[in-house]
Amino acid sequence: MGGLPAPPRFDLWPEALRSAELRRGTLVACGPGMRGVGWPDSPRVRLAALAPWLSGGRVAAFRTAAWVWGAAREPGRPLRVTTVGRGRHSTVGTEQLRVHELRLSSEEVVRFGPFGATSPFRTALDLLYDPEHELTVTERVMLRLLFSCFEGGAEAVRAHLHDHPRPHRAVALQRLAAVVRYSPASREE
Repeated sequence: MGGLPAPPRFDLWPEALRSAELRRGTLVACGPGMRGVGWPDSPRVRLAALAPWLSGGRVAAFRTAAWVWGAAREPGRPLRVTTVGRGRHSTVGTEQLRVHELRLSSEEVVRFGPFGATSPFRTALDLLYDPEHELTVTERVMLRLLFSCFEGGAEAVRAHLHDHPRPHRAVALQRLAAVVRYSPASREE
C-alpha cells in the first residue's frame, strides 16, 4: 500500500546469518518465518514473513489469513493458502502447507506488494464454511476479531450468507449464530 518500504525478505538470507541474527535478537519469530525486531508486527510484515509459502501468486487463507489480520495468535499448522482466480474447490498439500483452489475475486484479496491474503470479510466467510475444523472457543474469538475489521461486522456476514446461497449455508449460519452468542467470559467448552 502506497509509499511504505517493503519489509525485508529474511528468508532470502543465508541460514547461518539468519541463525546468528536470531541469537543476537535483531530477528524475531513471526509465525513460521521471521521479521526484524524494528519492524512492527503488522499484516504487511506478517505477509513478508510468509513469503516462502506464498510463491506463485498464492495468498494466505483461512486461519493463516486470520493471523495476518491479527485475529489469531498463530497462523496454524499446516499453513493454509489458496490460488487466486476461478479454480476448482480442491485441496493439495503437505504437513506444512495446504494449498486450496478457491474461487476468489480481486476484491476478496488484499495485497501488500507482491503478497496477499483473503480480506477479513472473505476470511470470516471461509472460516464459517470450513469443513476441516469444529467451531472452538479459539475460532469463535478469531471470528469476532475479524468482524471488527470490516464495516457491518457479523450482520454484514449474515446478510451475505442469506443473499448468496451455496452448499452448507445452513452450517455457516449456525456457526455464525454460535459466534454472535459467544461471550469470552462464559467458557462453555
